[in-house]
Amino acid sequence: MKKNSFFWFTGILFILLLIINTQYFKGNRSFLGVSYSNPYTINSDRSATVLNTLVSPGETVTNGDTLITLYSPQLELDIEKLRKTNLLTESEIEEKNELLESELALFESEKVQRQQEINAEIKLLSRRLNLQQKLSGNETNSVEINQTNEIQLQIESLQQQLSLELLAIEIRVNDVTQEHIFDISQIRARQELAIQELVWKERMLDNLTRIAQTDGVVERVYVKPLEQVDSYTPLLSINPRHPTSVLGYLVGQKDRNRQIGDTVTVRSSQESSLISSGVITGFGSVVALPAILQNSSSITTFGLEIYVKIPEKNPLPVGEKVIIE
Repeated sequence: MKKNSFFWFTGILFILLLIINTQYFKGNRSFLGVSYSNPYTINSDRSATVLNTLVSPGETVTNGDTLITLYSPQLELDIEKLRKTNLLTESEIEEKNELLESELALFESEKVQRQQEINAEIKLLSRRLNLQQKLSGNETNSVEINQTNEIQLQIESLQQQLSLELLAIEIRVNDVTQEHIFDISQIRARQELAIQELVWKERMLDNLTRIAQTDGVVERVYVKPLEQVDSYTPLLSINPRHPTSVLGYLVGQKDRNRQIGDTVTVRSSQESSLISSGVITGFGSVVALPAILQNSSSITTFGLEIYVKIPEKNPLPVGEKVIIE
């Protein structure tokens, strides 16, 4: 009887353990990983001379700190030439505007002069016509009528001539104005290109002073003061203060349904308040876990690598154990 009771007790205890495991441990999908930081290298944008190196290996820097100053005589010469080109372009535009004003003034003067000359002739003919009409009175003959008609035709001819000459002047004004607008547009286009190049080169000049892009520790300095460097020459490298990626490990067959693009939470195993979001970006191979994750020195544990991308700004420490949920 006691033996049967023992079996019953053992069976009930086993069932209870299964229920507890199902209720409390089925949803635990966390796994371990290690936070890493990839050092970034700062290169020169163009050929230059190193003026000064303001940091040394092992030195802590913060975002915005000046690291290295460079000097490029050719770049400064190019900038000076572009600035002079822009000044000359403005002068050229001013000269063309003044020339246009002079030409328009000449056209206006010519128009006024022709109006005065032809109107004077018309006025003289009108007086002759009035005088002839007064002298003839009521008595008219064919000769006087012909003379009157001839004077009237001359007046009308002069009026038409004036209209045609004024129209010709307006056409010339329009042609000169259109030509001026086209020339100015061409000059403005060249000026805009020069300004864009100037802004780009001035930005390059500012970039000759290399600054830290994030908090970190200087890993290596590759150049010395007064050294000549070519374009894209490595100047120094910096290890970020906070990790740039996390490498997790899935041990055994649990939770193998993770997919690329899944959102996860990364938490420091030492300080649970240090948390960052993350996204699974890929899977590696089954490898031995790093020493920091091994539970025993005598038994090697293996796991499937999972690559997790985390934001650049995060509070996590570098090179420490993290919990990925």
